[in-house]
Amino acid sequence: MLAIHISRHNIKFAQLVNFKGTPFIESLGKVDLSESIYSPDMTNSQVIMSLAEQISSIRNSAEFPDTATHLVIDSDWFPMGIHPVDTALSGNDLNKYLKWYMKEMLEGALDQYSIVHQELNRSSAKAAQYLSIALPQSFGSWLDRIIGPSELELKNVITEMEAVGNVLTATKLLDFEGGIQVVLENKENTISCHMFQDQEFSGLFHGSLNWDYRITLDHVRGDAKLIELIKEAIERAIKGKRDPDNVLTNLFYFSSTGDPSLLSNLEKYEVSCQPLNLGNHFNFRDPDSENIDEYAVVLGALNVEIQERFSEN
Repeated sequence: MLAIHISRHNIKFAQLVNFKGTPFIESLGKVDLSESIYSPDMTNSQVIMSLAEQISSIRNSAEFPDTATHLVIDSDWFPMGIHPVDTALSGNDLNKYLKWYMKEMLEGALDQYSIVHQELNRSSAKAAQYLSIALPQSFGSWLDRIIGPSELELKNVITEMEAVGNVLTATKLLDFEGGIQVVLENKENTISCHMFQDQEFSGLFHGSLNWDYRITLDHVRGDAKLIELIKEAIERAIKGKRDPDNVLTNLFYFSSTGDPSLLSNLEKYEVSCQPLNLGNHFNFRDPDSENIDEYAVVLGALNVEIQERFSEN
C-alpha cells in the first residue's frame, strides 16, 4: 500500500507492508518539484506531465509491488473557504446562500466545479461555520493523467486537512474537551498551521516567518479573528513567552526544511508545545530514519488503512 502526498513544492510518499500481521512503514521519501509548477494548476500540461513522471518514479522505486494507493492533495490546489452562515437560514434559503457564496468566490465560473459544503462543529447561536470546497469538473480526468501512467490503483483521495486530523487520531493526541489544537509545519522561512477544535478541522493558515520571529499571514482559511489570536500565541511561544489568554490547548510541531532555531525555542516552551514524535506511534523498518515527523501527512493517510486492515490485531 502506497500513500502519496502532492503539495506545492514536493511529493512525499510512504509504503505500508504487512509483516506477519503487523503493519510496517517500509519506506519514506520525497521528490522535489521544479519552481515552474510551484503554483497549483490542474490545467497546466507541464504540471500534469511532471507529476505523472514523478509518481511513476515513486511507483518504480517501491520495494514491494503493491499498486493500491492513497492520494493526498493539498487543499490549496482547490478553491476553498471557511465562512460563517446565519443559523436562521435553512433548507432552500441555506442552499441559495451557499451557492451565492461559492459563485462570488469563483467569479461566476460555478458550472465548472462540483461544490462540497460541510458544517463544522465550531458554531455559535448566531452563526454556523461551513467549509466549502470546489472540485473542478475536470478533476477525474486530471487524476487519470497523473496516476494512469504509473498503473497505480487509487483507493482513496483526501486533502491534507483530513490526513493531519488522522495523525492526531492515530497518536491519541486529539482533544475531546473542546480545546484548540494546532499542528505547525516549520518550512524554510514559512510556517503552515492546521487548526482543530471539538475533534474536527476548523481552519488553516500559512505565514512568512520574519527575522524577529513575527509571522506575516499569507493565506488564511477560517475565523480571521481567532487565527490572529493563534498567530500571536505562536509568536509568544517561539520567543518563550507565556500566552496570558491560554488560546491554545496544544501546539504540535514538526519541521520540513525550516529554521532549526524555531524548533529549539519551542522545545524549551511549556508542556502544551510538543513535537509529534510519530516514530513512537508507527512501526518503521528503519526506526532511525531522519525526521519522520516530516511525513505526517502521508502517515495520516495510511492510518486509515492500518485501522481497517489491522484493527483485529
